[in-house]
Amino acid sequence: MKINTEGIKSFIPTQTIEDLIVSESNAPESRIRDIIAKSLAKNRLNPDETAALLSVKDPELREMILQGARDLKKQIYGNRIVLFAPLYVGNECVNDCVYCGFRISNKECERATLSKEQLIQDTKSLIDVGHKRLIMVYG
Repeated sequence: MKINTEGIKSFIPTQTIEDLIVSESNAPESRIRDIIAKSLAKNRLNPDETAALLSVKDPELREMILQGARDLKKQIYGNRIVLFAPLYVGNECVNDCVYCGFRISNKECERATLSKEQLIQDTKSLIDVGHKRLIMVYG
């Protein structure tokens, strides 16, 4: 199925994200430590804090970020790996993320969105085979 994307714009503010990463590229170590602490307290990071973490180049600070991520994962899930079964709701997308097969420039992709009945059936099927956690995937 072809979707009409004429006049529809991406909702991902690519330039804003790139600008944030540049503006946060020289965040001091104290700010990085504060952001890690905020994350470990299970508080949501805002975009500029995330950009600051993504911009870190210092190997020691990067290791600090990675250790914080490991610690947070252990706090939440313990010493186990938790998997989420993907429930593909639809792949009609207006964004053009290079890594994603649903991207608007992928003209080979057949587009579809599940009906309510299909969604219920797919959910039941995943539960029937033992899945307890689902991640809903949209285009």
